[in-house]
This record gives sequence, structure tokens and C-alpha cells, in this order.
Amino acid sequence: MRICSKLIILLSSGLLISLTGAYLSANTALCEQVNSSNQTDNTTLKKKLQHHRLAYRIEKYLDRLEDKGFSGAVLVAQNNEIILKSGYGLAERQNNVLITPETVFDTGSLSKQFTAAAILHLEEQGLLKVEDTLAKFFENVPQDKAKITLHQLLTHSSGLPRYVYQGDFSKTSRKEAISLALNSKLKHQPGEKYLYSDTGYGLLAAIIEITSAQSFKSHLKQHLFEPVGMKQTGFYNDPQWNSMNVAHGYYNQKDYGSAAQCPGPYWGILGFGGVLTTVEDLYLWNTALENNLVLSEESTTKLFTPYIKEEKDGTSYYGYGWAIEELPKHGKKISHDGSGDSQNAILIKYAQYHNTLVIVLSNCIAGGLFRKEIFYGIDTGIVLGENILKRDFTKLPSYAR
Repeated sequence: MRICSKLIILLSSGLLISLTGAYLSANTALCEQVNSSNQTDNTTLKKKLQHHRLAYRIEKYLDRLEDKGFSGAVLVAQNNEIILKSGYGLAERQNNVLITPETVFDTGSLSKQFTAAAILHLEEQGLLKVEDTLAKFFENVPQDKAKITLHQLLTHSSGLPRYVYQGDFSKTSRKEAISLALNSKLKHQPGEKYLYSDTGYGLLAAIIEITSAQSFKSHLKQHLFEPVGMKQTGFYNDPQWNSMNVAHGYYNQKDYGSAAQCPGPYWGILGFGGVLTTVEDLYLWNTALENNLVLSEESTTKLFTPYIKEEKDGTSYYGYGWAIEELPKHGKKISHDGSGDSQNAILIKYAQYHNTLVIVLSNCIAGGLFRKEIFYGIDTGIVLGENILKRDFTKLPSYAR
């Protein structure tokens, strides 16, 4: 069973109107409006009709995926208009709590975009520059790391290892996290190439605290989340979750509990994880970035600039907290995904294709050991985006084939 804001089921004389019948009725009504309106109204109504048809196709497609095990929330928008926002499956299976567009999920590394935006926000205030080196913010920086810049941390080109902490939920202090990062062995010379590094984003979070004289969590809430109206966004253990529907995570069907009650967040995850949010709040965030409500146009451009190739023979580059790829037929694709112990997320934007936005948050992962892990939300979002571009919904994620 699912919750969907686009569909309304009507009961009349004890009879249930079918989904197809409801669609055809709405489709006919829109067509009649188009035929009876003037030319100016025709354009608007035709657009509504196109959106209605797309929403129907996406809805039917996601119905199939739900039957194959997908559970999560989905939002699709085009040209700054929400086409569909729906919930599929259960947020808590034991008590049959449904997922809705308001359900809160753990977003994993999707959190990196907020860290990057906070750094640029501080740069706008003149408190730092992305060209600044680690030696400006920390004492006794080893010689091989002293000249690492914030730009290199932001673009995963610092040479720092992927992860140096004891665990996401270990009670690591900021001082300990900084020491672990600065005393680690570089994988390559700073600026030489791309190597995805949670460690680097952990240092960025520490720099945000040092520079702003605020805790990392408070700074993001005050300067990013609250100005945008993201009332369903925060961190592990925030009091606000007591009155909200927060999804439980499931790994190989095992209940990992509510993401709101995860330990911490401590410094084994701050800066690159630990942010909980909804598809609706991520839509607000995207809108704020597009309209320069959080950052200036110059800073927003920095976020989405393709600085360094992610793979030697690949076509995707990394910006500041975002992956950027130029598609031959559809223009720029901006995206990032993330996962935790049992939840996963992806946000994809096709800027030149009707400004299409696809957001998928999921509370289900499967696999491990001798089989490839299945990230239901990430896999769903990638294929759904491709299908929208091709206007063909026959392709299914690997888990549904």
C-alpha cells in the first residue's frame, strides 16, 4: 500500500473507481479544457496535460517497483513544478506505518552538499577562502598536508584516505578526528587526482566550527536549513523527530531502527553524513539554490563547476559536493547519492532537460558478503531518471528484472 498526493480514490455506491478509469477521466477533462480555451490558456493546459501523463506513467512504473521490493519516497519535478511526490512501502513494518512524502530518511553522503554550501557561505562573509590551506586552521599540520587547500578537500583531490575513523557511530571527538586525519598517510600528492574522501569532508566540518565559532549542526541549521524553510531536516537525535514520521532502516529485512535514534552524530560522520530530511525539504533546497536564496550566483556556480574527473576513463566530474556529467543528448546532469547502514538516497537534476529533478529516499538495502549490495533508492533514482529522459519506462533497475 502507498500514499500518493497525485491520486484520489473515490467510492460511489459501493463501487471502487479503477486507477485507469480515474486517469482517463482526468485526461479527458484536461483535453476538453484545452479544446475550449484561448491560445494563451492552451499552452498552460497542454503543459498540465503533459505533466499529468508523465505523472501517470511514473506512478504505474513505481507501482511495479514497489511489488519488487522498493520502499521509499519519490519526488519528480520539471520546470519548477512538482509532477509527482509519493510514498511507497512501510516506514515501520512492525506497526504498518506508511511512507509518505513527509517521511524523514537518513541521506548518508548526500549531506556533503550542505557542508560544501556552508564553506561557500563563510567565504561570502570573508571568513575564509577556498584557496586557504590547512595550516591556516590547524596547528602543527604535518608538512605533507600543510598546503592542502579547502578546494582540494571539497573536490576529493587532497590525497587524504577515504575514511580514517573507528566508525560512524563511535564517540570520536573533534580533536581526535582532526588528529586522525592529519596523521594519516596520503594516498597521493595533493591536487594530483580524485580520490573520494569522507576524511576530507570531516576536516571541512571542523573548519566550519572553528571559523564560525558555532557547532557544525547549529551553523547548518541557522544559515542553511532555517532560511530555506527546511523544517523536516536535521541530525540524529534532534528533538524535532519526536513529532515526525522517521523511517526505520532495513538491511536484508533486519530492522535497524529509526534513523532519528542513531548514536551521535559524532565526528566519525559529521561533515559527510548524519543529515536526515524529506523529499519535500530537498525540493525546497534545490529551489533555493536555483534562485540564489542561500548562496550568491557566483558561489552557486562554484558548487556545480566540474573541477576534476572522477575516473580516468569516465565522463563524470566532481564539483563541490556534487557530481557533474555532460550528457551528449540531454546536457548537464548534476547528482549525488548517499547511504548509511540501512538507508540510501539520491538526487539527480537534468538542468537542460525541462529542469528535471528526481529525488528518491529509501529505507531498504539488501545483499552483502558474496553478492552485490542493492541500494533500492539509488538504483531506482538512476533508472527512473534515464527513463524520463527517454520517455520510455520499460527499463527496470537490476533488482526488479
